[in-house]
Amino acid sequence: MNEKSYTVERLIFKSAGNRLIGALHKPSDLNRLPHAVLVLHGFPGMAPILSDIVFSLCQSGFAPMTFHYRGCWGSGGEYSFLGAIRDTQKALELITDRTDVDIKNLTIIGHSFGGLIAMLMTVRNDIVKNVAALCPVANMKAELASHRAKTILKKGLPFVSGFPMSKAAVEWEALSKQYDPIFYVEKIAPRNFLLVHGDKDDIIPINCSEALFTKALDPKNLSVVHGADHIFAGNHHKTIELLTSWIKSNIK
Repeated sequence: MNEKSYTVERLIFKSAGNRLIGALHKPSDLNRLPHAVLVLHGFPGMAPILSDIVFSLCQSGFAPMTFHYRGCWGSGGEYSFLGAIRDTQKALELITDRTDVDIKNLTIIGHSFGGLIAMLMTVRNDIVKNVAALCPVANMKAELASHRAKTILKKGLPFVSGFPMSKAAVEWEALSKQYDPIFYVEKIAPRNFLLVHGDKDDIIPINCSEALFTKALDPKNLSVVHGADHIFAGNHHKTIELLTSWIKSNIK
């Protein structure tokens, strides 16, 4: 299949005084406004599958927006889990204020920690109509014991700015008490909700998605990608295909 033409607009916006960077991909040859999709990466940054998702969505007629939270991958400021939530609200306001994309069927996709934020943004913002969480951080007290959490933090901290382990541990605890999707997942309905998880994920266990699916209300779907790890290595094509098909099926 021939690659369809598209444009990439570099984005710069502020959140709590921090200069954040992002990008908006838009197909060039549509006779309508492209449907907006906000794509959220995890901690500490963009997994390769998200880049492939962005390209695939753009080729399918969508306008995916990505950005980096404060203190990581070129965005200014010091990294913060709680700050990332606030940054995402600013990004959501940015995309919904645009007149060159269709926001009537706004979709948010989040991977890992980005999956947690995606669900939270959906509950907080009625304008979001579809949310997909890939291997999301959830059910933290039950499934992400302290030793597992410390391993996750130690792997990611070298890649972000101004976020020592002492601060990271405090904010991780705050996430588990105040922002864990297990406390509010049922409030996503009546929006469309998709969970995607690899059954070989050794970072965020599949039990996290299964617990969310059990508590969530319809419309909901749980897709298990057999043989896939946390970043869906070697399983990009099937994962992107099911994700794109799900989004298309929910465009009204």
